[in-house]
Amino acid sequence: MPATRSALSYDVFVAPEKPFAAPPPAVGDAPAWDPTTSTLIFGARDAVLVDPLMTTREATALADWVALHDRRLTTVSIPHGHGDFYLGLPVVLDRFPDARAVATTRTVRHMQQPGTQALDNSLRARFPGQIADTIPLPEPLESPEIQLEGSAIEVIETGHTDTLDTTSLHVPDLGLVVSGDVVYNHCHMYVGATTTDSRAEWIAALDRLAALNPAVVSGHKDPTQGNPPAVLADSRGYLEYYGQLRQAGLPDQELFDAMVSRYPGWVSRQQWLMLEAVG
Repeated sequence: MPATRSALSYDVFVAPEKPFAAPPPAVGDAPAWDPTTSTLIFGARDAVLVDPLMTTREATALADWVALHDRRLTTVSIPHGHGDFYLGLPVVLDRFPDARAVATTRTVRHMQQPGTQALDNSLRARFPGQIADTIPLPEPLESPEIQLEGSAIEVIETGHTDTLDTTSLHVPDLGLVVSGDVVYNHCHMYVGATTTDSRAEWIAALDRLAALNPAVVSGHKDPTQGNPPAVLADSRGYLEYYGQLRQAGLPDQELFDAMVSRYPGWVSRQQWLMLEAVG
């Protein structure tokens, strides 16, 4: 059911975990992409969509879901430059051609980098025939706010979390943060590419959001979970524990087993999330 506390409301779409083409991992479950969220923030007439997802199938289902809310989609917000949150943009814009796709200047710049383009192509290889060939760039935001029926949605630049130049959205009218990949909700986190310094920056971003004491829609979540403030502390604890294991120099198998043991109910026990790189 949509959540509401003011003239604005929000609703959350969760694309389920989906398998992808890759060799069997050395540890963990068969290769799959973790569940991914998209959030619709809406008033009496208009709506803002956060994250248009990745594959054409899930973006099509998302567009159908948005249409059910019977609002004019004015804006599609892209919070960071990971393709699982924006490669579905052509599908959504085709369905809602009057909507404007936006992101911060730093996020747009990140999306244009050769490394990001290479990652997008790797996702096309993992999901053959399921991702559009051409992806439009969002427009750079000219201010740190998105307007929705007279209410301001604040754009918070959160820096280096699970990738560079990430952002979260704060909706004061709802006491809500739509966190992107700054926060995970009972889903193993993309920490394999982190370093000691980047994890410290990530924790600082979590603390900044926690000061708002918001409800939190995380970028990746167990679909059975709600959106409580507690996920901020959960994500912080996950990063701290992972850092302790890295500092102790555990072999990959032991580190992976320790994380799964510490978080036995969390979804997406994926090698690529936890062990992509060492740092």
